[in-house]
Amino acid sequence: MNIRRFLSLILLIFNVLYISAAYVENIPQTVVQPNGDTLHCFASGDEYFHYLHDADGYTIVQDPATGYFVYAVEQEGRLQPTAYVAGRVAPASVGLAPRARISAAEWQRRRARMTAPVLANHEPTRDGEPNHGNINNLVIFIRFADSGEFGPTFSEIDGMFNDSTPGTFSMINYFRNVSYNQLDIRTYLYPQGNNDAIVAYEYGAPINYFMPWSETNPIGYVDTLENDNRTTREMWLLRCAVEAIAPLIPADLNLDYNNDGLVDNICFVVCSDVAGWSDLLWPHRWSLYLYDDVFINGKRVYDFNFTMSENDWYFGISTLCHEMSHTLSAPDLYHYSDSYGYTPVGSWDLMAQNAAVPQQWGAWMKYRYGHWIDDIPTITESGKYTLLPLTAGPEQIAYQIPSEVPDEFFVIEFRDAFFEPGLPGRGALVYRIAPTFSGNAGWNGEDVFDEVYIYRPGGTDSTDGNINKAHFSHLQGRTAINFSTNPKPFLTNGYISSLNLYDIHPCGHDSLTFWYLRPGDTIPAEIQDPTLEVRLFPNPTVSQFTVQHPAAPIECVEVFDLNGRRILTEFPDNQNFIVNTSDWPAGMYVVRLRTKAGLSSHRINVLR
Repeated sequence: MNIRRFLSLILLIFNVLYISAAYVENIPQTVVQPNGDTLHCFASGDEYFHYLHDADGYTIVQDPATGYFVYAVEQEGRLQPTAYVAGRVAPASVGLAPRARISAAEWQRRRARMTAPVLANHEPTRDGEPNHGNINNLVIFIRFADSGEFGPTFSEIDGMFNDSTPGTFSMINYFRNVSYNQLDIRTYLYPQGNNDAIVAYEYGAPINYFMPWSETNPIGYVDTLENDNRTTREMWLLRCAVEAIAPLIPADLNLDYNNDGLVDNICFVVCSDVAGWSDLLWPHRWSLYLYDDVFINGKRVYDFNFTMSENDWYFGISTLCHEMSHTLSAPDLYHYSDSYGYTPVGSWDLMAQNAAVPQQWGAWMKYRYGHWIDDIPTITESGKYTLLPLTAGPEQIAYQIPSEVPDEFFVIEFRDAFFEPGLPGRGALVYRIAPTFSGNAGWNGEDVFDEVYIYRPGGTDSTDGNINKAHFSHLQGRTAINFSTNPKPFLTNGYISSLNLYDIHPCGHDSLTFWYLRPGDTIPAEIQDPTLEVRLFPNPTVSQFTVQHPAAPIECVEVFDLNGRRILTEFPDNQNFIVNTSDWPAGMYVVRLRTKAGLSSHRINVLR
């Protein structure tokens, strides 16, 4: 299926499809038991730990001794097979519990094993201006001895990376947009296609060679703490692929934009589906650290992304952009191990969840890791402030506000689903920053906390709340955050801050305004009752009505029908404004006004 058509279909049917960034849930999988029975199940997890499970969440592993897929239990931090073949028994009836997982310590051990070599050859910052300029990314196609044909065509995959047509979702367009045209990533694919068919480097072993050993897969790898056979096979595979295609790459193609002696990035695209019970056949980022003699045009091959082409659930633009963001130093903003299921950022940032249309990085991420924002101004004085949408940057898109704790502060930014279709809505995000941490992956709730935490209804230091309703807006019925609101601005130690933001109001898609009240100051009297002296007449009306506020100019007029559809947005900057209703269907409408005095809502009845 054409990848862009597939993404459009998802958007049309579901509006937005979310999968956690490197962590995915409920990817349909079909496995065949040794006796030929078919088992329909699901795969979930990330590059450090992924597993099979049934629809009720009972974990499934392959028993190496028999080759059967069976229900699992957790023992000493690891998953162990039981005697119960998946699908043959009701797991609850034999005393099994759902959601068997490896321990947090084992998850972190696996993460450390993969991230340590990635970090070993990288300085904390790049020379010059990091993440600015041009990066040339490589794609290398790989197939196994028993692989079929690639599902996507060469031009489809090339378009996912390189289609620069305005408005097209591609990796090159994503980073141009998210960096405010400060970063350009062009991708070169090898070997080149043949009549739009993908020509790949072919490794001499079948796919089962890269899957775990079992009684039914005698050529699979065996992993122990002392013998990492999986890594050895993967590294050799990639070495062979690089050596095969290296002569095809032009000598004048700059593969080291930061002059660190390493190829900036390679994406190995393997003709395979993901394997739910395998540490290798799953999208991941790593480094070719076992070999220091693999070069392309004098530059050492090190960082790489590894992905599968034959799974539409995962092989998409959002995943490609997420993994490339890691190459640019962005950390994950979700919890790798969390039995409580807390969601610190959710669908508001690409590094936490992937939408079918990839979301932006938040303003703080762009500042700290992208280096695409020079400064986030600090608010210290009470007053009214204006924000532009995050996509309009890099200036006036965020403010930071100090907290009572020296190493924590707040950031407010304006996010709008009109510009980012992957977002849940439009409004202000208010979030807590703890810059002593890097990302959210290592959270344990005790001494390691989130770098980025977005406030949302119902969210406390012990409950998750509704992250998809995090945006503050009059349309959401939440225009303030302080010690008495839901949510409250709590810090990592549970202390409720004196932060006081109120009258948060997006007006159209161009800007958002809010008031900040410094501790000890009071709300100005002139904005305490925004409904005073507002008039709408005549009401009911047939063809037009006048909006009048004698005491203050009208900054913005918005009109909604009772289904919540916006049918008018105007910025009159006048104390009187006439609205033409001659083309409106009869019915009741909501008129929302924004003046210096604040926000107010009114109803107008249109007759026919």
